[in-house]
Amino acid sequence: MDLTLLCAGGLTAFDATLIGTSVVLVFALLVVLSLVITLEGRLFDALNRKKEDGAPEKTAGSAAPGTPPAPAVSAVSAAVPPAGGQSAVADEVVAAIAAAVYCMEGPGAVVRSVRRLPQSGGKRRGAWGDAGVEQNTRPFVF
Repeated sequence: MDLTLLCAGGLTAFDATLIGTSVVLVFALLVVLSLVITLEGRLFDALNRKKEDGAPEKTAGSAAPGTPPAPAVSAVSAAVPPAGGQSAVADEVVAAIAAAVYCMEGPGAVVRSVRRLPQSGGKRRGAWGDAGVEQNTRPFVF
């Protein structure tokens, strides 16, 4: 009788139990996995915040002997947000840009200001991200 039901496309009690248990187990493990990933993210965020708070500040005279003097860079205030709701450029980014200008142009070059360009349409992705989204969400054409 069971063979007849299975051949006819019907489910036996064993089949239904197996499928039901498998579905419940898969979704339970997905929930557990998402909780683990969320907790790890919070843990790593807390560790990063602790590192940033406990990081010692470098003084201006702590450069290694024999290194060229730092290029002149005008102060970019992180406390005052720029107009238009844009976030301020980090001091590390300004230092990296000034160092690149110094390497390319020499000691006479001066970086007067650094600002972010406004993104078109208020998107969070850049041009490469937009191209990837466009490529992967393009409808199929037959």
